[in-house]
Amino acid sequence: MNNELTVQRFPWEPVPSSPEDDIAKLKNDFAYAVRNTAIAVHSSNPDFRLLANTPRGQIVPRGEVKFTDGTTLELQDIGMCQPGIPYMTVQEIMTHIWGLAKELGLELVK
Repeated sequence: MNNELTVQRFPWEPVPSSPEDDIAKLKNDFAYAVRNTAIAVHSSNPDFRLLANTPRGQIVPRGEVKFTDGTTLELQDIGMCQPGIPYMTVQEIMTHIWGLAKELGLELVK
């Protein structure tokens, strides 16, 4: 009698990985999470809303700003990178925001 436990697999099921492979993948994921975070752009105007992964250690503008049409905008470092989101630097995020504001003819309220 065979004492080995055999598991019947369907063809579409992934081949199980070894514990060593799983540990290597987890180490890689954790290293990415340590080096990166995510920035959420909160706004009363949905056109400005954005979520992007970005390297840690950048200066993120703080506080809420208001545009001439009453649109508010604020950046938040949410502390953890997010899967499936674009990767941008803070400078690229700000360039995107100011480009959109210019397209809409908006200026900051002083």
